[in-house]
Amino acid sequence: MKNLLYAGILLLACISCGGREMLSWRRVTLPNQYSDSHILSIDARGDKVLLGTYGRGALFGDSSLSRWTTFDTSSGLSWNFVLGGDWHGDFIILAMLGDGVNISSDGGVNWQRYGYNFFGTEYLYAVGAGIEGGKKYVPTADGLVVFDSIGDWRAITEKEGLASQYIYDMVIKGDTIALGTLHGFSLSGDGGRTWSNFSPNGGFTSAGLPASKVRGVEFAGKTLYAGCDDGLYSSPDNGSSWTRIGEGKLKSEFIHDLHLGPDGSLWIATYKEAANYVPETGKWHIFDEASSLPGGSINCIAMTESGNVLVGTNFGLFRLKEAKALETSKPEVDAIFAQAEEPIHQWMLRPIPPEEQNCKDQTYLYGSTMGGNFRQHQGNEYNNPEGVPILAVDNGVIVFTDTAIGHSVLECDTRQADLVIYAHYHHQHEILKHLGDRVSKGEQIGTVGKKGNVTNEHLHFEVALSPVGSQVDSISHTRNSELWVAPLPGCGTIVGTLVDMLGNPVGRARIYGVTKPIPTETPFSFAETYMDKVHPSEAYGENFAIGDVPAGDYVLRAKAGELGSRVRVHVESGKITRVKMQLK
Repeated sequence: MKNLLYAGILLLACISCGGREMLSWRRVTLPNQYSDSHILSIDARGDKVLLGTYGRGALFGDSSLSRWTTFDTSSGLSWNFVLGGDWHGDFIILAMLGDGVNISSDGGVNWQRYGYNFFGTEYLYAVGAGIEGGKKYVPTADGLVVFDSIGDWRAITEKEGLASQYIYDMVIKGDTIALGTLHGFSLSGDGGRTWSNFSPNGGFTSAGLPASKVRGVEFAGKTLYAGCDDGLYSSPDNGSSWTRIGEGKLKSEFIHDLHLGPDGSLWIATYKEAANYVPETGKWHIFDEASSLPGGSINCIAMTESGNVLVGTNFGLFRLKEAKALETSKPEVDAIFAQAEEPIHQWMLRPIPPEEQNCKDQTYLYGSTMGGNFRQHQGNEYNNPEGVPILAVDNGVIVFTDTAIGHSVLECDTRQADLVIYAHYHHQHEILKHLGDRVSKGEQIGTVGKKGNVTNEHLHFEVALSPVGSQVDSISHTRNSELWVAPLPGCGTIVGTLVDMLGNPVGRARIYGVTKPIPTETPFSFAETYMDKVHPSEAYGENFAIGDVPAGDYVLRAKAGELGSRVRVHVESGKITRVKMQLK
């Protein structure tokens, strides 16, 4: 332990002296083939480290990073998607992506699920968990859940003073609670009884809410830090004034996570890099692919008591060491697809306004089974608080409504050859347009809700085509809305086919290699190829598509059993790139 602590002190000293060239990252060896896991969260306290993963459960170890205990469904967890947690003695609480929390009172021997079976349709999308003064705090997409004993839980939402109940991040120190939310930085100095809300970028929506999506928070005394979708901000006076920092230094303005080191320096995880900022001197140290980090996949960052700086990536856990960067070479590929072209039919407006959560849930995309856990998905999800506006994606006429389940259908004026195109809006809280109403593109037609068969508040959006022109018939003819809805700014779309050695389409294979900066709470890990219940576009004939891909170059990896394929792909903003992969 003393040697580890000494190594940590040397590491900090090396950074403070500007010795960046002496530092690089090494992948940490994890047990049971976990080393290449998609790491979603790192929680480090005392001599313990807790890792949350995408689809592989959690790992709990000591700061030597050599001894780990794994928790997954085979050992009692309800779900293998873990976004954080905390512990005190033998009490462990894990935040489950889409299933509330799992709690163990005996050091992980036995687990109790508190998900849909306990909370119902709210508080299931947890993004972390913290224990402070005996109280447990669980930030979720529906508010901050607080309890001493879970049977007496309560929730802090907009009614209690939050600007948004949709929470991305949380830091607690004593009675001070900082939350990063869909609408700004929320701060309480009295244990959550009262709240102040800030917009680090100074913007506000038409409803007067902070127009700042804060995905990472940290604070020390009156100094606040906010990691947002548009950069890193600091406030020296408890939120009264804010300044953007790191502009021109950081390669990405998407900030994923923040951590204050014991020396007062700020560790930053962005979409493209890890960084260290020393406020006293204004010095920056940037760590990216040149220092052996995998590019475009930095999800979280933490420091152990012994001084290890850790980052979680889509490709495993990495540790900063005093060593030269490793030499890297480009992987061999089967083919290169560098020709981007104009999309044939991405003319739809996004159904959620940009100031709200208008990126799709990446864990359950069109055709996805979420790694074999669910039936093939017929649409895409836009997770948002109840009441968020829903927009018409095209000019058209409302041809169906069912208020009991919150379902309405827009027949679009735009056609695709002789096919009629329908936009299906599911689970609405309130349907504002009625049967026969004509609407204009961008006009509000309803609000997000949780009616029908749901586990959270969201819009389930489908695109369906029918040669007959009947919306009832069109329900069984869905298409991938990623190919119809305009991509996010700066992003393009990959449209692909995966075939076997005989040229036949392959279903239920996984396509890895793309990284996306958002959403962080339901992140992209892999795409799945279509099976029998979903349909390709007549224009493309694809059996997989990946939308909202930041412009750049990627190496796609297809995996189906023991077979695979690897291709290099170039993506341009607003365009599509067609790829063909063949298993070998």
